[in-house]
Amino acid sequence: MQVCSSCVIDAAVPTTVFDADGRCSWCRFFDERARRSPVDPARRDAELARVLATIKEAGRGHRYDCVIGISGGVDSSYAALVAKRHGLRPLLVHVDNGWNTELAVGNIEAIVRGLELDLVTEVIDWEEFRGLQLSLLRAGVVDLELVSDHAIVAAMYHAARRHRVRFIVTGDNEATEATLPRGWNHRKTDLRNIRAINRAHERASMKTFPRLSTIGMLAHKHLLRIEYVGLLSYVEYVKERAIHELETELGWRRYGKKHFESVITRFYQGYILPTKFAIDKRKFHYSLLIHSGQMTRDEALADLATPPYEPRQQLEDKVYVCKKFGVSVEEFDRMMAEPPRSHSEYPTDEALLERLFRLNRGVRRVRRLIGR
Repeated sequence: MQVCSSCVIDAAVPTTVFDADGRCSWCRFFDERARRSPVDPARRDAELARVLATIKEAGRGHRYDCVIGISGGVDSSYAALVAKRHGLRPLLVHVDNGWNTELAVGNIEAIVRGLELDLVTEVIDWEEFRGLQLSLLRAGVVDLELVSDHAIVAAMYHAARRHRVRFIVTGDNEATEATLPRGWNHRKTDLRNIRAINRAHERASMKTFPRLSTIGMLAHKHLLRIEYVGLLSYVEYVKERAIHELETELGWRRYGKKHFESVITRFYQGYILPTKFAIDKRKFHYSLLIHSGQMTRDEALADLATPPYEPRQQLEDKVYVCKKFGVSVEEFDRMMAEPPRSHSEYPTDEALLERLFRLNRGVRRVRRLIGR
């Protein structure tokens, strides 16, 4: 299978094409994204100062000036550290879905204690969350993390609204994060899809599940003017350097590969995705690090030649996940052997979103025509 001559993305990654030099279309996408970035590396300090001043001014007179979703992972933890260093007053928000590792819990405690920040934890009833996530597993769709990510987004918006905060600071950044290839995940705000899959398979209660419809999300964004800020895009973000600072300053502990601070995420990315969907997210994660100069192509290729994580740990996780879900290993294996299904086979709000986008484009055209 053809592999990009610059990164480690291969022909199995959807929509990938190669030029005459063997360079993939994703590399060109990364180049174009860097050129269009609103953060000019030459003016990064000035851009950071402008963003910080805006957040502080909007939060004047309030207890907090931003909200940060915290998982115990490196990106969100470092975002909290950078925010505190620069005088922001964040409220930390954590969603406990029952899958945290002890390391993740310890890292959250280290951030809260070391930075002297307030923390709000949204605890989802385990039976509710088990049913919601099991419905996705039974449906055979790709994004098992849809309910986790949706709950995190909703919890941050809810916290920002309750505390009259206009900014949600995240660990998103251009060095290690990018839009995934089509078919590798699903839009996280699609509450209709979550509900439809749940009704079809488990009918779990959603009483404690933080949720926000697409219309609700747009209302928070455009009416309440709550904005996302990827703070790490405004600093020179080198992951290994960030980990070292977290370890030495706060007693934070590393947990292995990307997003392995959660048991289910570790098993999902390391076993379910490669086994059922032939997706190895390391290709994309490592290619981003190669593009940002934080990993060599040879290092990435060598790691990709090994299993996503240690086979013994993988087997232990499989037994643990099945027991926690309340299914036998045999039933789980049968689900893994069934053909994948698309999220679009269940009701979604994609058509609604497209109508809203068309309406917004129409409004903008009218305003240009009347000179407003």
